Amino acid sequence: MINILIRVSGILGLVLGVLAFQSNKHKGIVMAKMGSEAAFTVQYFLLDAPTGSIMNLIGVIRNFIFYKFVEKGKSTKIAMWVFCGIYFLSAIITWEGPESLLPLIGKLCSTVAYSLKNTRAIRIINIPTLTMWIVYNITCSAWEALAADTISLVSVLIAMGRFDIAPYFKKKKAKQ
Repeated sequence: MINILIRVSGILGLVLGVLAFQSNKHKGIVMAKMGSEAAFTVQYFLLDAPTGSIMNLIGVIRNFIFYKFVEKGKSTKIAMWVFCGIYFLSAIITWEGPESLLPLIGKLCSTVAYSLKNTRAIRIINIPTLTMWIVYNITCSAWEALAADTISLVSVLIAMGRFDIAPYFKKKKAKQ
């Protein structure tokens, strides 16, 4: 039964994580990532990977707060620093060894990313985030999370092509 819950939560996290970066709106990215991180909170907990679990749980709360701040046009700078501190503290509390640095670095990067409204910056900053999580997922055998982060990395690159690079060339071509 536990193995089924591990797989189901991982697949749900995978689907939501991949869909997140195909949105060109802050709300779409952050809301899908909230669902994805909630699912991975469960998966890492069941895999006895406390750092990954707590970091994702904090990520759900962080994303919701950032969504509300950005929606209301409020600055996220103070919240960003508070969450960075919370992530450092949680890494110390759940220390599993040097591999705990991977989700810590990943969450610090994504905290900066999701504090911004600019979806291009969110995508760019998520490249190192996803890379750190890919390595962590291998260390704790979180195979669905590994697939999700690998596919999400490809999804980020595709979204960068669609939303960031292609419009640039269309504008340049229109001027000619």
